[in-house]
Amino acid sequence: MSETLPPEQALRLIDTCPIPMVMLDSQGAIRACNPAFTSLFGQSGTLEQDKLLGDVAQVSWKASGTQLHHYAVHRSNTGGDDPLEVRYFIDITRQVMLEQSQQALRKELREQSLTDTATGLLNQRGVMLALEPQVARSRRYNSPISVVTLDVQWTGKDDALRKRVAQHLKDQLRWADLVGCDDTQCFLLVLPETAQESARRLAEKLRKRLLEFAQGEFPAQSLSVAYGVSGWQRTDNASTLLKRSALALQQARSGQDQQPVAL
Repeated sequence: MSETLPPEQALRLIDTCPIPMVMLDSQGAIRACNPAFTSLFGQSGTLEQDKLLGDVAQVSWKASGTQLHHYAVHRSNTGGDDPLEVRYFIDITRQVMLEQSQQALRKELREQSLTDTATGLLNQRGVMLALEPQVARSRRYNSPISVVTLDVQWTGKDDALRKRVAQHLKDQLRWADLVGCDDTQCFLLVLPETAQESARRLAEKLRKRLLEFAQGEFPAQSLSVAYGVSGWQRTDNASTLLKRSALALQQARSGQDQQPVAL
């Protein structure tokens, strides 16, 4: 059988509790707080009430000269004729820092990855690494190479359709050609031994075939295709070749008729 603590013992227990506690009236004003709360957040007269005592489940606080700490806010009610809301501030700094560290690690792993998770194609970093030796070969032997940035858009977000488009592009190209995608989910076509005008004609053929493919396989989708083409120049490296192709696509998009642009 539980017994109610005498008021003096209850207050002593609150005072010695290491968890910061504050009691608010129905208007949100501080009625009492324990020493742990005062020590952590300062006197109630200088307390940033909007920051700490708003309707939040978690707060962050940095006392003078200390690192940023994070607290989960738990609530209870004293009941009675004049009920008070009691808030407990549980330090979750280590948990938050661990989550932030895991997020940073996941981001780093994504950045180090060479493939696009949705399609399995090389991502922009992978394309860049694969393209650099191709450009070096063109520079050495003065042979052509072109890049097509192909923007395929449809209503909604459908990874299954995106995978099918990726496979369709791979099926239409030569074994020596490379299909990847950039950070904006545009497809990147690297075409060795292909001059700029030939690449433009190929891109136009692919555009028409993609529209036919979508109409047959995904009749409910409204597909649009735009592209930009860049042909290798002697001053190019992999980065500048990709950038000019992306710029050509941007110019094609900005035109009223979305005509392809070659740079």
